Amino acid sequence: MKRISSVIASMVLFFSCLQAQERIVKIDFESGSFYNNPKIPFDNSFVIMGETGKEIEFVKANISYEGKNYILHSFVWNRIEQNKSETFSIVVPPVLRSNTKYDFEIITYRLITPPQKENLLKDIEDRVRFFLMNNIYFDGKNVVVNKPKDVYNKLNQIIRESFEHFESKNFIPIQAPSSLVLEELKKQSDFRFDRFFKRTTRIERDDIANEFISDKVEHLVALISSELIPFINSQLVQHHRQVVVKSVETDKEPFTLPVNIGMYAWDKRVSINNTSVHNINFTPGVGLTIPFNNKSRLSSKTRIFDSFGFSAGVLLKPVVDDNGIEYLAPGVNLPTYTGLGFRVFKVVRFNAGVLVLGEKGNQGFDNLSIIPTAGLALELDLWMGIKK
Repeated sequence: MKRISSVIASMVLFFSCLQAQERIVKIDFESGSFYNNPKIPFDNSFVIMGETGKEIEFVKANISYEGKNYILHSFVWNRIEQNKSETFSIVVPPVLRSNTKYDFEIITYRLITPPQKENLLKDIEDRVRFFLMNNIYFDGKNVVVNKPKDVYNKLNQIIRESFEHFESKNFIPIQAPSSLVLEELKKQSDFRFDRFFKRTTRIERDDIANEFISDKVEHLVALISSELIPFINSQLVQHHRQVVVKSVETDKEPFTLPVNIGMYAWDKRVSINNTSVHNINFTPGVGLTIPFNNKSRLSSKTRIFDSFGFSAGVLLKPVVDDNGIEYLAPGVNLPTYTGLGFRVFKVVRFNAGVLVLGEKGNQGFDNLSIIPTAGLALELDLWMGIKK
């Protein structure tokens, strides 16, 4: 008996281990593809593995919808000092959609040396200095900053582009240009130089203005440089190699139609003594939803709203106004609704749409009325229970 129990326990443990194992997808940097062109899971995590040299310190995997130019998810591998291997592994959690194609961008990075950091900072300072010298000028009366907010935004763009191919192993963010830089630019635009230019010749005014502009630019360059130092002094790595694997498909899941069961609000106005009166009530309803194949950033990033779709169904009782008149859809003998909506917290669907109504006893389609409705319903999978 003990032996049988041991065998059963071993089998349970074995199958549990099998289920716990993550699928491995290997990247081939030479061909720019995943080995054997595998499908990848959507409902379980998987591992992207690849071979690298010992000099590779950081690897990033960016995931996008097929053919889209924005990144949905990014995951990294960050070598620790004790790790001397020549392979990397990035764990991707179950964040993908079933039966969908994705593009994978795999980027490797190498550590840069202190002299390279110095040259990098100098190059950025030169770019910032050149830009500022072309946007701070003397107009004959005052030294003017050309639209401080626009200058600030452009500085931000220059810095982001300059560091586009760099990452911090310590995950220290770039904090330049800060609001202090914007305040310095605004402060300059409000300053008046009339008192400096009294009793001076035109040549002297130009010399004074040019010297002031030069000092102002150097002050701003030094301020921005000081804000960049924490990022540059971190363990900075530079883009080494990039591979883009296109059109990688996820596993398919069985096709199901979501069923919605919930309450729908409506307002059937009635005329009482020649006065229009609101008649607001709620009626239970049931319907089906056809999800959209939505690839927007909102639906991919949000943890609350997802699965946008078109819903249609019937209310389970006629709509009755304050005069006691019942309304339903001809041929169905129940009110029908259609609407658009989205799912909330994976199991609740909010719909907004219209009810199609006709007075009970009138089987024609001539006197139909359409009124707005909104519903909140529990969403169930037609065959498999509550949707995951």
